[in-house]
Amino acid sequence: MMRGPEDLQGHWHRAWLKAPGISDHETSVHWMQAGTLYADIRIPARRPDVRGAGALADLSDGTLLTLLKAEGFAGSITVEGDVCTWARHINWHGQPDGVDAGHMRFESANRLVETGVHADYAELWNRRIDEPVHALHLTAGTRHAYLLTVGKRFVFGIGDPGVSSSAAALTALQAGQRSRALHDQFIHIYAMGRWVGNSAMADICTNPLLEGMAVLTCSVQGDLTWHSEDFLGHRQDVTLNVVARAQHDAA
Repeated sequence: MMRGPEDLQGHWHRAWLKAPGISDHETSVHWMQAGTLYADIRIPARRPDVRGAGALADLSDGTLLTLLKAEGFAGSITVEGDVCTWARHINWHGQPDGVDAGHMRFESANRLVETGVHADYAELWNRRIDEPVHALHLTAGTRHAYLLTVGKRFVFGIGDPGVSSSAAALTALQAGQRSRALHDQFIHIYAMGRWVGNSAMADICTNPLLEGMAVLTCSVQGDLTWHSEDFLGHRQDVTLNVVARAQHDAA
């Protein structure tokens, strides 16, 4: 039985997902945990090649529909016995209808099988051994952001808790229309990558045009700036304010 959130600290990489009619070994899934704060990003394999596009608005409707299959969410966890519950304070697709909870069974110290409490699925997670582990909960106006860093790797997510779902963006694309919902959807991002000096360089991102670019920079004073890019490719530097911190020290 788990003692609590301390058993889940670090960088977890999903090996597979199994559910009725589904066996997924290819989606790139990363979950980072520090204290009770977490962030999760899920990028499907074999997305369309978008190199050369100047902005998301340049992409076809079909390509945008494929990009919308990515997932990202972040917030805090609670642990009771062997059950972990993820509160999705921000979620790229809006708040889910049900509770996200899983039974957690360790096969070894760094190998974990999660099975659904309210849904029929199983996931195998492998923990990457890196230290230190720390997290920041941040805000910028109405937006909330979570930055999890384990060693040199990070997961970053930013969104508006008031966004109910991504259904409007999906509906617009399926109808061959481009509405404000697309702008609202893609201004918020989830990214995973590495810190290079004071820059957080994205390896994978819900906006693939940002991959290989700095999504965040940290000043000498420790101030964080989010380098946002909207649907039309316009960039803006946004200062992030720290709400809470969490960290986990190696035993």
